[in-house]
Amino acid sequence: MHNRPIPDARKLSVILPCFNGAATLAVQLEALTVQDWPGGWELIVVNNGSTDDSMAMVEAYRARFPVLKIVEAHVPGTPRLGVPHSYNTGIQAATGNAFVFCEADDEVAPGWLAAMGRALTVHDFVLARLDHRKLNADWLHPPHGEGYQSAGLFRMPVAPHFFSASACGFGLSRSIYEKLGPLNVDFPIVHDGEYCWRAQLAGYALHFEPEALVHYREKSALMARFRQGQSWGRDTTRLHHHYRTAMGRLSLPRHLFSIVRSLPSGAKALLSRALRRPQGKALLAEWIWSFGWATGKLQLILQKPALSAQRGMGLATAAAAVTAASAATAAVVADQVASG
Repeated sequence: MHNRPIPDARKLSVILPCFNGAATLAVQLEALTVQDWPGGWELIVVNNGSTDDSMAMVEAYRARFPVLKIVEAHVPGTPRLGVPHSYNTGIQAATGNAFVFCEADDEVAPGWLAAMGRALTVHDFVLARLDHRKLNADWLHPPHGEGYQSAGLFRMPVAPHFFSASACGFGLSRSIYEKLGPLNVDFPIVHDGEYCWRAQLAGYALHFEPEALVHYREKSALMARFRQGQSWGRDTTRLHHHYRTAMGRLSLPRHLFSIVRSLPSGAKALLSRALRRPQGKALLAEWIWSFGWATGKLQLILQKPALSAQRGMGLATAAAAVTAASAATAAVVADQVASG
């Protein structure tokens, strides 16, 4: 494993991608103003074609940072690329010996940058701890446990048992980035998981740093949670398929069965919410995200149905019906919650 000292990790470059983040950006900017690192640091805000007041807000904070750069990731008239492209663009403009990522809808805790900087003097790949409570209502908190990356890194339950983490907690030495190359824009959602896997395949260890804390903001609108889950399901399945893991095996009949089997749980969660039972809203929020994830995986399976044409046609018809039902269910849930 490549856990060697990094003697040149003195200056840090903090990379903050942004697309229309005005609703939450000020919280993150304010949190960044109290960060400190004795080796010096710069903030690089990467604008991915924002049309709101995000960049005006950043400019208003210019005097409160040691060095602030705003770089453009989007070329007008071309398709807008995702977050991994923004991170890569920010790194291209960075002058630091290590890169620390953060995002426009989160909030870094006091001491976050110093903790990341200290860890990066020893480790090439550092991951911050995530808190899911401060920025979120109680009903958005996972019913069980403290949430993803709150006590350690997620590990795949099947071989090859890779660890994964969220990019909003990344810290990378310049040397590992130059070795592994840029984040993969072909994975707009799970670019972070893909980079973690790529690092481990190259022999690097991932270091979880509990003293570096990031307050993570969850999606609160139910339809937004459904769409987020759907995007994650689609991209995660693509990642597993790309690396040919056991979880990447695309079985349409088995997955259709698992979706149908999840419907009673959704009905129970919706009923609990309608009756205003304790934990009813939390259970519904968790289920609708998971249901979105399942339909996202279904979309990917339909793109690659490794079946005979006749059998694939029949199953695709059934899958299309389930997809339509899932959209209708999500709409009903949103209406129920709005009226409740």
